[in-house]
Amino acid sequence: MKRILFFSLVLATALCAKAQNAAEIKNLDPQYGFELYRPYPVENIGELTPAPKGYKPFYISHLSRHGSRWHASAASYEGQLDVLRRAHEAGELTELGERYYADWSKAAEDAKGRAGELSPLGAEQHRGIARRMYHNFPEVFSTKSGRKCFIDCRSTIVPRCILSMSAAVTEFVRLDPKLDIRVESSESNSYLKAYAGLNSVKHTSQPYSDSLRRAYMPDQRAFMKRLFREGSKVAASIKSTNDFMFEAYLSNAIFGSTPHVGVNPHSYLFTEEELAAAWRASNIRRYALTGPSKPFAEAVLSGSKPLVRNIIETADRVIATGGEQATLRFAHDVNVIPLVAMLGIECGRIVTDDFENVSRYWQCNCVTPMAANIQLVFYRNKQGDVLVKVLHNEREQVLDAAVGKPTCGVYYRWSDLRAYLLGKL
Repeated sequence: MKRILFFSLVLATALCAKAQNAAEIKNLDPQYGFELYRPYPVENIGELTPAPKGYKPFYISHLSRHGSRWHASAASYEGQLDVLRRAHEAGELTELGERYYADWSKAAEDAKGRAGELSPLGAEQHRGIARRMYHNFPEVFSTKSGRKCFIDCRSTIVPRCILSMSAAVTEFVRLDPKLDIRVESSESNSYLKAYAGLNSVKHTSQPYSDSLRRAYMPDQRAFMKRLFREGSKVAASIKSTNDFMFEAYLSNAIFGSTPHVGVNPHSYLFTEEELAAAWRASNIRRYALTGPSKPFAEAVLSGSKPLVRNIIETADRVIATGGEQATLRFAHDVNVIPLVAMLGIECGRIVTDDFENVSRYWQCNCVTPMAANIQLVFYRNKQGDVLVKVLHNEREQVLDAAVGKPTCGVYYRWSDLRAYLLGKL
């Protein structure tokens, strides 16, 4: 009874809510419709703020999500295709429905045997990030006059992460064959496993987030009429048109990651307001399930603690005794999302249960697009004073005020950020 009441309250709150309109959402990110699969945003990266006088970069600590990929499961293609095929064979699809069936058949054929794999675009994203990192911080990567530069690269054992790491390494070697690069993909890198916290509350967070998503989805009647002819038996057999519309939205969001397929059904399947409402429903679900939402933040953020410890311990070692000039880590969205919150980066640190308004401040497509990355760039002067600035998707960040005042612009004392992070642990 308590559980029924709990989810009824979630539904009632959503139905009484005033939604953001399409223009408001598009203003946040013109490519919002690709959601978690949004291609890496290379537009408007901008110039970096010069370091304070006397300080030079000497070390980079980095975490990245893998690049753009095909859907992680073949079921993401087969579910939609099965319904459309049955309706096509029964002559129950509209002209627009037939177009969608043809496009989705093409996409499913392209995806055969590639579930979860890095796409060509995903590899290029990581080559680009490595290239810009190399040129933005030449002091870190220089091998002039025999200087040694060691880059330590680690990834999860998932192939798309390994291939993302490989793409970055290939670009570094192209830029300077003298770089000394270590590459490792191993279960021993346990700090890259962020699922423990998520899984500990999944039995509650999964139905909770799904309930929110269903409550915020737009009306499905017009959408179904655009795809299926009047009296369609296949359409009538669909158990939940809410779930079917959501799957159509989310499944098609992958086409930002696989542009070589040459289709994007989002452009004709949904009205702009339907697309915005579906994005908002999905974004709220993501926030409740994997973000720092008030009901589950403690468990979700706990999954990032081993990574934060590794960042601190590695930086302390490099500062004290030298070692690598860059530590590059390649993992997943569930690594990036909590680390953004832990670091006090504005777009990802909000902790709330105000799901009506959270999408105004937390958008998964901005927090963790494909190839999302965090770079902690360390600077030092001749006196040994160490500063650090944080880049999120290569944009400089102003951190939580609790970190302390920056010494200049976006440059913080490492001692302040270190103390802030230790407090989070």
